[in-house]
Amino acid sequence: MVTASCRASSSTRVNPPVKRSKSSHFHSLLPSSSTMPAPSPSPPASLAVPATVLLLSLLVATTSVANFTCAAPPGTSCQSAIGYRVRNATTYGALASRFNTTTLAGLLGANNLPPTTPPSSRVPANATVRIPFRCGQSDQLPIYTVQPEDGLDAIARNVFDAFVTYQEIATANKIPDVNKINVGQELWIPLPCSCDQVDNADVMHFAHIVAGGENTSGIAATFGVTESTLLKINNIADPKSLLKDQILDVPLPVCSSSISTTSADHDLRVPNGTYALTAQDCIKCSCSSNTFQLNCTAVQGKKECPAVPSCSGGLKLGETSGSGCGATMCSYSGYSNGSSLSIQTTTVSNQTTKSCENSAGSDGSRFAGSMWRVSAISFHMVLIMICFL
Repeated sequence: MVTASCRASSSTRVNPPVKRSKSSHFHSLLPSSSTMPAPSPSPPASLAVPATVLLLSLLVATTSVANFTCAAPPGTSCQSAIGYRVRNATTYGALASRFNTTTLAGLLGANNLPPTTPPSSRVPANATVRIPFRCGQSDQLPIYTVQPEDGLDAIARNVFDAFVTYQEIATANKIPDVNKINVGQELWIPLPCSCDQVDNADVMHFAHIVAGGENTSGIAATFGVTESTLLKINNIADPKSLLKDQILDVPLPVCSSSISTTSADHDLRVPNGTYALTAQDCIKCSCSSNTFQLNCTAVQGKKECPAVPSCSGGLKLGETSGSGCGATMCSYSGYSNGSSLSIQTTTVSNQTTKSCENSAGSDGSRFAGSMWRVSAISFHMVLIMICFL
C-alpha cells in the first residue's frame, strides 16, 4: 500500500499518445498504429507496452523528482496542499468537486477568498489554485471516477497536472495492468504530501510546480521560507539545476495555536495569509505573519453553532487585552463533539512575535551579562585578599 504521507512525485510532463483498445471498457498508454510507424519486426503483444514505454522514457527529458519524505509516527495525519495550475477556465465549485478533498469553504480559505464567494465564481485559465487535502495512511483522497476515453497517463497528466504518475496511480490502486481500467472505476489519486516537521517546527508541506524563469531564492521569498531550507528538503545541491515543471516540497510556516491535543482539530495547520474553518464550521481561524499566532473568531449567523465561552477577565474569543509583549488574547483551544458540540477557549500571552522573542532574548542576555560581571568582580576581590594574606 502506498503511504500518502511518504511519497515521491515525478515531474515529467510529456504526454505520449494514447491508444484505445477495441473494448470501450479498457484504455491503453500506447500510440495507435495510425500515429506510430509499425515496428519491423513487430514484437509480441505482451512486450509491446514495456518496449514502447522504455523507448518513450529514453526520448523524453525528465526533470528531477521531488521527495516528500516521512518520518512522522504511523497514524499521523495532517493538512497538505498542492498548487494546481488550471488548464481551462472553470469555477471554484467545479474544482472542489473535481478534487473532493475539501469543502468549498475549505478551498476558499486556502486561497484567502471571502467566505461568501459563490461556487460559480470563475477561475481563469492558467491560474494557480491552492488545493488542500488530508495527508495520512487513512486519508485516501482525492478519488477520481474513470471516464470514457480515459487512460491512466492522461488522468495523471491532464486531470491532475502530473502531480502523480500513472505508475503511482496503478500501485496505489493495485492495478496489475496499467493499460486496462474500467469506465466508472474509482481511483485513489495519491498526491505528494508529508507530515514531517522542519527544523523542529510544524509546517504545511506544499507541492509547487516550478514555472519558467523561477529560481530557488525567488520561490523561497514568495512562500516565506529560507532558500537553504528549500534546497535541503528537496535535496538540491546546486540551485542552478532547478528545472521548469519540477515539483518542489515547500514547507509553509504555520501559525502556532493553543488547540488542545485532545481536540479533534489538534493538528490544524494554517499557513500565513490563509484561514480555515473548524469546529463544524463554527470557528474561523486565520494566520498572519505579523504574529504567527493563530487568531480565531466565532462564525456569525450560524444558528446551529453553540455559544463560545469567554476567557478570564471577560475577554471574548479573538479579543486582546493590553499591548506589546505583555498583551493577552482569548484564544481558541478546541472543541468536543459528545452529545452536542462544545467549544473551548483559553487565555494566552503574546510571545510569538519576533519583537517579543528578541525582547525576551535581550532580557536574558542582560541578566547573563550582569551575572558574569558580578562573578568577575568577586573573583578579583578574592585574589586581592589572598595577596594581603
